[in-house]
Amino acid sequence: MMKKNVKSTLSLTAVLFSLLLVNFTQADEKTSPKDSTFYTYDMTSLRAVDKSNPADVRRVWDETLLISTLQGLVNRDSATLFVNYVQAYGRDVDAFWLETFSKEVHKADGSTRRGWLQDRRRVEISSLDELLDRFSDVYKGVVLYDERVPSTVNVALTIAGVENLLPIRYDATEGALYDRLVSSPQGRSLPILRRLVDEDGKSLFTGKGKIPGTNLDSTGSAKADAYFWMIEKYLIPKKVNLTEGGYYIDAFWITHPNGAVQNHCLTNRDFIVARKGFFFDLSPWEDEAPNDDPNQPLGTDFKTFNAIMRAAYEGTAGKKMIRVAGFTPWDTKYTDHGNAGGKHGGVPTEWRHAEILSNYNGYLDADALGLGAMANASFYQHFPLEKRYPQRKPTLDTLKKRGLVDKNKRPIDKTFVAIYSGDYDSAAWVCQAAPTLWNDPERGVIPINWAFNPNLADRFAPGFDYFRQTQTANDFFVSGDSGAGYVNPMSFVEPRRISGAPDGLDVWIKHCVRYFHQWDVSGIGFIIDGDAPTCDRRTLERLSKFSPDGMITHRGNVAGVVKNPFGGVTPFRPINFDISSPEQGKQIVLGDVRFDRGPQFNVYRTILWSPTQLKELFDKVKSDPERGVRVEFVDLYTFWLLIQLEAQYLGKNEFDLRL
Repeated sequence: MMKKNVKSTLSLTAVLFSLLLVNFTQADEKTSPKDSTFYTYDMTSLRAVDKSNPADVRRVWDETLLISTLQGLVNRDSATLFVNYVQAYGRDVDAFWLETFSKEVHKADGSTRRGWLQDRRRVEISSLDELLDRFSDVYKGVVLYDERVPSTVNVALTIAGVENLLPIRYDATEGALYDRLVSSPQGRSLPILRRLVDEDGKSLFTGKGKIPGTNLDSTGSAKADAYFWMIEKYLIPKKVNLTEGGYYIDAFWITHPNGAVQNHCLTNRDFIVARKGFFFDLSPWEDEAPNDDPNQPLGTDFKTFNAIMRAAYEGTAGKKMIRVAGFTPWDTKYTDHGNAGGKHGGVPTEWRHAEILSNYNGYLDADALGLGAMANASFYQHFPLEKRYPQRKPTLDTLKKRGLVDKNKRPIDKTFVAIYSGDYDSAAWVCQAAPTLWNDPERGVIPINWAFNPNLADRFAPGFDYFRQTQTANDFFVSGDSGAGYVNPMSFVEPRRISGAPDGLDVWIKHCVRYFHQWDVSGIGFIIDGDAPTCDRRTLERLSKFSPDGMITHRGNVAGVVKNPFGGVTPFRPINFDISSPEQGKQIVLGDVRFDRGPQFNVYRTILWSPTQLKELFDKVKSDPERGVRVEFVDLYTFWLLIQLEAQYLGKNEFDLRL
C-alpha cells in the first residue's frame, strides 16, 4: 500500500550529538583491541538548506553525497565511520542509536549485556577536510558526473563503489566542490579517473547518435543512454554486485528539492556503495513520458528499467534474489502527486514498481517517503548477529489454558481479532520509527504483531538484535509484505508477464527460508499481490515452506488451510481492512462482529501505530457492552492456530468468513 508521508520536525541541532560524544566513556587506547577505534562525524548542518538559493542547494547535495559515498568505502570491511544526520519524531535518530548501542542492554529477563560499541574508543571528526584526510587511503580519485543529465549521478555512484572513487558534480563555479577538490590549484587536486562529462565540460550523453563508448544506438534519451552505458560497461561484465541495487532519486532533486531535505535519501547510499552495487531511478510506466525527461520516446524509461533488471537477473543466472533498496520518489516523479505531473496514483505506481522487480527476482527494501532517509547501514552491517533468535509461540495447550478452545479443540464462540502492525518493509522506516514506537510505555501490555521484515537486519542488524533482547511476552514478530522483502509472489510464477522468465518462486523461497529460520519467523503478516495475479492455493502451498504457521493474504472471502511440506497444514485468511485511528478502528471492528455464526477470524492493518494507540483501540472496542464483549484480541500465531483448529473441526480446507 502507499506509504504515509510522515512529517518530521527539524528542531534539534548538532548539540545533542556533541554532548553524547563528550559524555560517553571512552576505552583506554592502550588496552583496547586493535580495531576498537571508530570515528564519528556530525553532518546535521546539512539538513538545512536555503531552497531559494540554487548554490546552497547544490552545496548541500554535493557534500552529503560525498560523505555518504566515502562512508560506504570506509565501512566496506569494518564498522569504522558513523555519522549523525537523520531526524524523525522530533529527535536525532542516529544520536539515539549511537547512545543505545554504546550502553548496556537490559534484557526482558532482567539480565544485562555489554553494548556493541560500549568498549570501543570513539574519535570525533570535526570537518569535511579532516574527514577526507583521515580516510585518504580508501579513495583513489574522482568520477565526474553531469548535472544536466541527472541520471549520471547514479552511474557515478555505481562506478564509485566498484573503483573506490568519489562522485563529484562537474561545476566550474568558484567555491563549488569540484573547484575545491579537483580543479583549483589551491585545492586538493584529486585525479579525475572516470568521466561522465566531456573534458570541455559539455554533456557526454546527448540522446543522439551512438551511446558513447559503445556500438549501441542512442535511445533518444540522454537519461536512458547513461544507464545503457552503465549496463554495457558494468552490469553485463559483472563488475558490480548484481544482487545489490539502489533505487533513489537522481540529481533531478537539485532543481526540485521537495519536502524535508533528508528526503533526497543520499545518506542511504553508503550501504550499496560498500557492497559495490548499482543505482538507478526510472519510471515504471510505459504509457507516459516521465516529467524529468518529457521528450523521450514513449516507454523509454520503462524499457531501461527492465534492461537494468534483466542484466542483473541474467548475470545471476536467475538463481539469486536481487535487493533493491529505495522507493519511487512519488512526491517528485512518476505519480500524479502535486507537481510530479503524472497520471498514475501513488499506490498503482508502487505496485507497478514492485511487480517489475518481482518479475526479475528483485525485492524491495522500501525506503519510502517520508521516513525514507537512513544513515549508517554500512556501519551496522558489521554487527555480529546470533545464529538464531527464537520466539515464544502459542501451542494447543496454551490455548486450552487461556480458555480459547473447547473440549473438542474447537475455538470458542468469539470474534478473534488480530492487528497487523506495519509497515516495516524498509530498514529506514524501522530505524526512524523504533526509537519512539518500541519505547512506548504501553509496549508489553497488549499483544502486538510487529511486521518487521527479517531481511531488514542486513541494513540494521544491531537494531534487530536489540528488539529481540528487549522483547516482552506480548511482542510477536511476523514478516511484512510477502516475506523477507517486498514482492508480489505470483510475479515469480510462470507466466511472468513482464519478464517472460521461467518460474523463480523456489529462488524466493530459498531466500526466505534462511531469514525466517534465523529470526524464528514462521508466518507472513501480509502478502501483497498488488496488480499481479492473486495468490492461488498452489502458490500458498509453496510459500508455506518458510511460513508454515500461517499467512494473511491480500484478497478473497474465505479462510482455510493448505498442505505444507512438513506433513501439516498452514492456515490463511485475507486481510479485512486498513484502519487509520482508534475511533475509526472501533467502528470497523465492531461492525464486523456477527452473532450466532460460530467463531470468527478478522484481521486488520495499521501503519506506524504506537502501542498506546493500539491499546486505545483495544479499550474502545472492549468497552462496547454488546459487541465488544465478544471480541478477543490475539497475536497472529494464536490467530492462525485457531483457524487451523476451526478448519479441522469443520473438516474443510476452506470456510466462509461469516461477515
